Amino acid sequence: EQRSTGSMVDVGSHPIFAELVAYPPARTVLEALGFLRPKWMSGYVISKPPESPALFWHQDWWGWNDPSSYTPLPQQLFLMYYLVDTNRSNGCLRVIPGSHLRDHPLHDQLEDAHAPVVARAENLEMAEFATQPDEVDVPVKAGDLVIGDARLLHSAHSNRSATRRTVITLWFLPTYDELSEPL
Repeated sequence: EQRSTGSMVDVGSHPIFAELVAYPPARTVLEALGFLRPKWMSGYVISKPPESPALFWHQDWWGWNDPSSYTPLPQQLFLMYYLVDTNRSNGCLRVIPGSHLRDHPLHDQLEDAHAPVVARAENLEMAEFATQPDEVDVPVKAGDLVIGDARLLHSAHSNRSATRRTVITLWFLPTYDELSEPL
């Protein structure tokens, strides 16, 4: 059975999103974290339909062949702007604290996130969809911003509500000038 875990629209497809990419309060927060010259990488409006399954566990980081991926300094951050109040029943974010800095048993169990069986949520019994004993829910209010390290294992609960759950996710390279040439 094929199920949709959500739809994505590239924020680069419309100029209105440029204001959000350069949003001064978010830049101020990044600067307060020590990231003085972050570079925007990409972003999507992500909409989780009503009555949709959980999103699979994954990491957004792609540069695992670079040694800097195994240091405490984040190479990539996600900034998630929630457009609706989000909780466990409508598909809030769930994370595994520390999974960006240390090995977690789930790392060895995950298939390729782009494999059809995972992306289409064909088998919800897979490890990619399972509840983890150390997972933490991240419920938010509409307008909240969640910032995270792209290496963090994260997922979203199923949306058991009758309405869409929408978030705009932007990815930034917070220390772009310090990244290795291959990255």
